[in-house]
Amino acid sequence: MRTDRAKYRRRRLGALFAAAALAGALYVGGVAGAEPESVHYTVAPGDTLWEIAIDHTAVWEDPRPKVEAIREANDLSGYEIYPGMSLKLPSTV
Repeated sequence: MRTDRAKYRRRRLGALFAAAALAGALYVGGVAGAEPESVHYTVAPGDTLWEIAIDHTAVWEDPRPKVEAIREANDLSGYEIYPGMSLKLPSTV
């Protein structure tokens, strides 16, 4: 009797673990496949692309790829930006 009960509990625990692992894998797959969102930033007087990139880049990362990503996302041919401009800041580089 006890062995049947223990066997049933182990099976139930194994099924619960498998269901949790499957749910976690589906969640991670859904998040990884999601489109990266972008943030909009309004340029203030005195702002530069470099400063904006530094403000939106981790301390240990090089901001140069972020500057180029901002330029590409906003179809900028140069590095000039003007107060009041709305810039799209991509979340990934």
